Amino acid sequence: MKGIIPPVVTLLDESGQIDMEKNKRAIDKLISHGVHGVVLLGSSGEFPHFSLEEKQQYLKQIIPYIDNRIPVLVGTGGTVMEETIELSKFVQELGAEGVLVVNPYYWNLSDEQMYTYFYEVAGSLSIDLYLYNIPQLTGQEIPVEVVKQLAENIQNIRGIKETVASMTRIRTVIDEVANKVNNFHVYSAFDEHLLDAQLYGASGSINGSSVFLPEISLNLYEAIQNEDFTEVKRHHILICKLMEIYSLHPSFYLTMKLAVHERWFVNQAIGYRKPFINSEAHLSDTIKSIISEYAGNED
Repeated sequence: MKGIIPPVVTLLDESGQIDMEKNKRAIDKLISHGVHGVVLLGSSGEFPHFSLEEKQQYLKQIIPYIDNRIPVLVGTGGTVMEETIELSKFVQELGAEGVLVVNPYYWNLSDEQMYTYFYEVAGSLSIDLYLYNIPQLTGQEIPVEVVKQLAENIQNIRGIKETVASMTRIRTVIDEVANKVNNFHVYSAFDEHLLDAQLYGASGSINGSSVFLPEISLNLYEAIQNEDFTEVKRHHILICKLMEIYSLHPSFYLTMKLAVHERWFVNQAIGYRKPFINSEAHLSDTIKSIISEYAGNED
C-alpha cells in the first residue's frame, strides 16, 4: 500500500452507539476525494472504547460496504493477545487488506516478549500485518532491532506506522529495515512529517488531517511524486499550520471528530463515549473556522 491512508474516526449517534450510516457516508467522502486506502479502528477511530462485539458489528457492515473500492487496514491490537488474534481473523474473513497492530500497553514488554506477541499474531493470519508504533500512548517504543527481526523472519509482517515526533526514528527504520528487507513499508503519521518521510523513502502517510481535509495531503503527495516543488512548498506549509488543530484538546481524536462534522455533517448531532465528551463550547467554533480557512485554500 502506498499513498495517503486516512485513519478514520468512528462516528457515533447521540446515545453513544456507532452510527453505521454516517460512517458509510464519511468513507464515501474520502473515497470520492481519491484516498489510497483507509484505516478502521485506529487510535483516531477510538478502538479502546469499543468491545470486541461492537468492533465486529461495525466491521461486518463497513468492510463489505467499502467493497474493495480501496484497500482497508483494521486496527486489531490491544492488551489481550487472544482477542487481537480473534479480531484479526475476523477481518481476514471479511476481506481486509491487512491489520494494524499496536504493541500491548500498560505493562512494558521485554524485546523477546514484544517479538513473541507479533510473531504469534502474524502467524495466525494469511493477510498482512503492519506494526503500529505510538509510544506516547503505549508507553513503550517498538525497538528498531525488534522491527528488523520481525521483518526478516515473518513474511506477512509488511510494514510499520510510525506515530513519533522524531524524524530520526523514521529515518532509522527506513535505513535499517525498509532498505534492507524486501516489501517492508514505512508510513509516517504526523502531518508535518509527510514531506520529509516521502523524500526519504516512506511508502505513504496515515495522518490525521487526511480524515477531514484529505485534499491537502493528497495534493502534497501528488506534488512530491511529480517533483512540482512550488506546489510541494505550498501544501507543506498548509499541512504544517493545520497541525494546530491537535493542540486544541488533550484527546486529539475528539478534535478530529468535530472537524469531520464541520466538514461534512454540519449541524448534525455528534456522539461521544463518556467521559470523552466535548463540554467546551468554543472548541466547535474554533474548528469551524479552521475547516473554513483550509478547505478554502484548496478550492
